[in-house]
Amino acid sequence: MNYGSGNLMKRAPGRHEVLAGFQADADDPVSRAERPFKISVVAVCCWVLIEAPLELSGSISSTSLLAVLASKVVMCLIGFAAIGGLRFTRHVFAFICAASVFAVAPALPLEYAHSVAIALVSTVECIAKAACVVAFAIAPRRV
Repeated sequence: MNYGSGNLMKRAPGRHEVLAGFQADADDPVSRAERPFKISVVAVCCWVLIEAPLELSGSISSTSLLAVLASKVVMCLIGFAAIGGLRFTRHVFAFICAASVFAVAPALPLEYAHSVAIALVSTVECIAKAACVVAFAIAPRRV
């Protein structure tokens, strides 16, 4: 006896052309709602990697290189774990992004007075991380 499992096409003879282009997924509404958060996490991780050479700004010592490399690796690992749905990593990633925005955003006017190029890099970072925090806030919670 079939209790609702199996191929839906076998139960609907003559309807193959109507259902052929449609792919049903039970988790589709949830995954669609989480998509902005996942996209913003990928954007933040990519920007963190793009920004790494700029953070060294010509002074390449072994200590600063190791610190920048370690921070970028940790941020990307937490980001990929958040995308994968590992427990509490979404919260940790959103917290890191929010703390970064609160640390960098007040200094942006001073950066624009000093160097427009550096200020633009910081502005993109703040926008990406703020978008990640907003996407986290509106994303559905997993039980």
